[in-house]
Amino acid sequence: MDTETYQTSLSEFRTHLWDEIQLNVATNLSVDREEFLEYVAEQLTEAEEIDDFSYVPYEGFGRRNRRIQIDGYSYSELDECLNVFIATPMTYDEDETLIATDANRYIGMAAAFLDNAEYIVENAEESAPGYGFATDVIGMYSDVRKYKIYLISDKIKSKTLTQLDNIQARGKDVECHVWDISRIFELTTSSMGREEIVIRFADFGIKGLPCLLASETPDYKAYLCNIPGMVLAILYNKYGGRLLEGNVRSFLQVRGKVNKGIRYTILNEPEMFFAYNNGIAATAYDMKVESIEGISYITEITSLQIVNGGQTTASLATALVKDKKDHSEENIRKIHIPMKLSLVLPEKSDKLIGNIARYANSQNKVSDADLWSNHPYHIRMEDFSRRIIAPATNGRQYGTYWYYERANGQYAQETYKSTPKEKARFLEHHPKNQKITKTEFAKYMHVYQQRPDIASMGGQKAFVKFADQVSTAWDKDNTTFNEEYFKNAVSIALLFRESDKIVRKQSWYRSYKANIVEYALAKIFYTVNTQYPNSAINLKNIWQKQILSAEWVKQIEDASFAMYQYLIRKDRGVENVTEWAKREACWKGAKELPYTLLPEFAKELQSREIAASEAKDAKRSQRQTDKLNNLVEVVNYGPEKWAALLEWNISHRVMSPSEIHQIQLAKSMDGGLITSDRKCQKVLSILKKCRIEGFPG
Repeated sequence: MDTETYQTSLSEFRTHLWDEIQLNVATNLSVDREEFLEYVAEQLTEAEEIDDFSYVPYEGFGRRNRRIQIDGYSYSELDECLNVFIATPMTYDEDETLIATDANRYIGMAAAFLDNAEYIVENAEESAPGYGFATDVIGMYSDVRKYKIYLISDKIKSKTLTQLDNIQARGKDVECHVWDISRIFELTTSSMGREEIVIRFADFGIKGLPCLLASETPDYKAYLCNIPGMVLAILYNKYGGRLLEGNVRSFLQVRGKVNKGIRYTILNEPEMFFAYNNGIAATAYDMKVESIEGISYITEITSLQIVNGGQTTASLATALVKDKKDHSEENIRKIHIPMKLSLVLPEKSDKLIGNIARYANSQNKVSDADLWSNHPYHIRMEDFSRRIIAPATNGRQYGTYWYYERANGQYAQETYKSTPKEKARFLEHHPKNQKITKTEFAKYMHVYQQRPDIASMGGQKAFVKFADQVSTAWDKDNTTFNEEYFKNAVSIALLFRESDKIVRKQSWYRSYKANIVEYALAKIFYTVNTQYPNSAINLKNIWQKQILSAEWVKQIEDASFAMYQYLIRKDRGVENVTEWAKREACWKGAKELPYTLLPEFAKELQSREIAASEAKDAKRSQRQTDKLNNLVEVVNYGPEKWAALLEWNISHRVMSPSEIHQIQLAKSMDGGLITSDRKCQKVLSILKKCRIEGFPG
């Protein structure tokens, strides 16, 4: 993109963003600073730069009258990093720039919050939004490995802002990041949905990674190489979880990142690390390979992602920081790790990286639930979202779609290379407020299942728990996940998002919106189940109207106030309300709290018998669809490929005589020899088994 085109696109993006922020301010009765931060935080979360963001505005003065300000935070458990956010005031002026003096001043105010956490706890009101966070800085987050401060601005960074002051907070170095409007624009419009990581090995004082080209196809190249342990540890300490493929990151967050055996080898037998360790598997979108003195070296890698070997990487990085007294740095310099590196095309990356991750992890404890991005459940929800049209609303003469984003950045990619007219048409039928990410989807379903404590855990943890549930349920009976299920899930999403707006408008509301909404809806669902055993929430009615009734609004207002009062009670189990909401004990207490539904709302409930009948019909319909899909898959595979499978089996002897007979029938499909779904399923399971054994077709 040339400079003139870039500047025009940036200007259009900024104007559109300003308009969107002002619209959200009017709709949500919020302030522009909050809406701007929420927007940027959503982009950073989807780009896997941060985990769950909490908007916590706080301004004041600390010791020696030091100015304090923050606007929010997020904590990365995997990286043991506390991220603190501060935003400059909105300018709505394209000519204003962010200069170094101002950038350092704002970052200094955020660092002052960390340094003055004890002072805030001693002097601020308990109800102040920053009070709970200050208690956690002192307690829960006291042992973090590092702090990051994110300065967010709708200004353009000045050309003189090339370096920020080196600062510390609470005795630790602080990593500072400026996200000006141009950097936000580049992230938002990136075809990959994330900021590229470019690694130049000359920066580490080495020629590169010695490598051999192992395999090559039109879609990818595979290299065998050797990466120094120190390089890998430094890279992970700099980029953290961004280096890990999403499912591997989820696995480490839930299962633990430091392997005791790997740590022992680092500290006691570093020279044997290469022999003992299986190495890592990784992918990249681009790389430079140069011949130096007759040897091939990878000198630069773009968008490196580790798909297997996350514990190896994290263990090295942790040892480098935490085991210095045991000579870890000296030992890690002796370590080299074998690496299998696959170069994949960005447009092929979603499926290919998912498959590489799946097969790379097939011999360890990363489960199918962890390797979630290509699970059939996910694909089915995506399919439903692309073809099921939601009823028209607001006088429109056409319906719209609720867009299920199966992979990060999918929604943005839909219009990445579109003309303005094509983009406008896409947005008209796929409104931004009807995009649902897979982590949001998981959170909504946890609330519907009456587990707001799990929903409150945030993105990855809540997501992995949901993945475990779905994998088990899918294997038992995948017809449960049908069109009605998808429509009901959308209705729950609509409920959640409208509740968000309702809570914002309440006179009593100050903070903890996400927790209030999660607990209020879960309390309503729980009360219906326990007090109205013959009734059920009428989700079908919400889908058909695409809006909440006045009775729903009143019920949410009532339940949200009750849950707000409960969550902030002085006798709560944990000082920080957000952390308290994550505890099962918190939900247990909320369930026991006496509560009665409003009479008018209760009249909107439907018969549980009718709901069960509709669910049964939907499963039956999905079963018929599955049968048809199986038959189509067998037919479309084609006689030539079935013949190739039979030919392959002659030398590999994987199939039994009866299985060979089934495949012979499939090969003769033009004769109509396979007509039953049971036989189609059998044929497809044989094909799957042979693929696992190495059949390439």
